[in-house]
Amino acid sequence: MTEYTHMNGFNTNNSKTHRRSLFVDVTFANGTMTACIVGPRIGEREASVVSIAINNKLKEYGSKVDNLVLDFSDIQFISSLGLGMCIDVRNTAEKCNANTSIVGLTSHLTELFEMMRLDRLFQIESAQANFGSAA
Repeated sequence: MTEYTHMNGFNTNNSKTHRRSLFVDVTFANGTMTACIVGPRIGEREASVVSIAINNKLKEYGSKVDNLVLDFSDIQFISSLGLGMCIDVRNTAEKCNANTSIVGLTSHLTELFEMMRLDRLFQIESAQANFGSAA
């Protein structure tokens, strides 16, 4: 479950106060690193911050990471630099022998990933797949 912080981005739940990224929340448990990307868009500024944050965590945990999950549930728009960020963190994960998947894409973003043939690099689950049947 994602922790909520005050508007200033400081987390005071731990004994040590630390600054969290405004654009991504990275957690690690049982060999799976999950990066929940904060929306609604990934542009130039966001892409570089997210990439650095995820790559640093991947390097920190190294071979302990079996799977990297990029959670795009809050994202409505992604620039070309955001797509490049996805490839960059995938390449870093691959160096750690970790698989990379993307969850929570809208149908529009799923089409974009397919058009750019990025669905060949990632296991992709669209937002609709997460909600099941509405019947």
